Amino acid sequence: MTGLRIGVDGGCWLNRRGYGRYTRSLLLALARRKDDDQYVIFVDRETAQTSDLPGRFQKVVVPTSQSPARAASAARRRSLPDLWRMSWVAARSAVDVLFFPSVYTFFPLLRPIPTVVTIHDVIAEHHPSLVFARRRLALFWRLKLALAIRQASVILTVSDHARHGIIEHFRLRPDRVRTILEAPDRMFRRVEAARDPSELLPACRLPRDGARYLLYVGGLSPHKNLPVLLDAFRRLLGEGEFQDLRLLLVGDYQGDVFYSAYESLRALARRHDLEDRVSFIGYVTDDVLVQLYNRAELLVLPSLEEGFGLPAFEAAACGTPVVISSIGPAAGLLGSAAWAFPPHDVVALTQGLRDLLRDPARRRVMGEAGRERARAFSWEQAADQAHAVFHEVSRS
Repeated sequence: MTGLRIGVDGGCWLNRRGYGRYTRSLLLALARRKDDDQYVIFVDRETAQTSDLPGRFQKVVVPTSQSPARAASAARRRSLPDLWRMSWVAARSAVDVLFFPSVYTFFPLLRPIPTVVTIHDVIAEHHPSLVFARRRLALFWRLKLALAIRQASVILTVSDHARHGIIEHFRLRPDRVRTILEAPDRMFRRVEAARDPSELLPACRLPRDGARYLLYVGGLSPHKNLPVLLDAFRRLLGEGEFQDLRLLLVGDYQGDVFYSAYESLRALARRHDLEDRVSFIGYVTDDVLVQLYNRAELLVLPSLEEGFGLPAFEAAACGTPVVISSIGPAAGLLGSAAWAFPPHDVVALTQGLRDLLRDPARRRVMGEAGRERARAFSWEQAADQAHAVFHEVSRS
């Protein structure tokens, strides 16, 4: 197979949410492949200076005024001059294929290039008022997506659930949309003697008595449906049986560029007198996250919808049982390692949490099943599939 020169949009490399994780993990796996392809990654100055980009990737630094991962936010949009600079540099580069790991940082193409674009989900289309702070931003998103779909040779997505949603919403031919599953990174694994969260997170003033905790990992956006989790947690505490239980919410609430429900969640915790029981942890590094997964009783992801739900698979790889919304692919992919509930049903969630917390043997079985299921997913497999798509579109 003749080697290609593949251009890559590196705009999402700095993103701390799922878009960034996907970009970094997939590109690093592509860099580890033994093949004849060459990679050219288009990045802004901030990304070029602060990121440990794969050595195999030739960097092309585009002098934008701001990092795309910061500019394309819930409160603002990328400037037209910055978009023009990215488009102009990519058009002048001699690449056989252009790959956008996320439509989030897509920029228009000025000449015909075989192009692969990843659309992670249709959450913004299903829940626009929960994703965008203003209608004008939702309009810009729709325009960008329409152009990306028009210019893409093939669209990648992260699950069959997301694929079916994309095909149905945008009325696309099924052969234009391909599924390449995400995977937990190798660092997520069972740790025999995980550290106490009070040692890992001293600023959060957690108890040093080994208290049990439920864990949430992800953004604090409205569509993550966290008020339902807070309500279920409040009901559990009200029963008196789980007075040692805590709830740790891991998610960036200071530097996150997406629409955030942080302030309303803090107010809800105060209203329910949960401030001593609910901890907003903020962003944590992966080495801390591994420890938190390992010590948690359960990971709870109550989102109204997920394209993949990567934290569920990271927790499963650590042997932590998962409680997850039924709208998304994770419950089906994880099987007996996960317990699913309708995301609006706080009674069902409360009962499920109660039953699992009372049954350590069941949690152990779920944890072992999760570790086994997590082995079926790898970024190496994803890179092989992406590599095949790049060569397919280059021929067509």
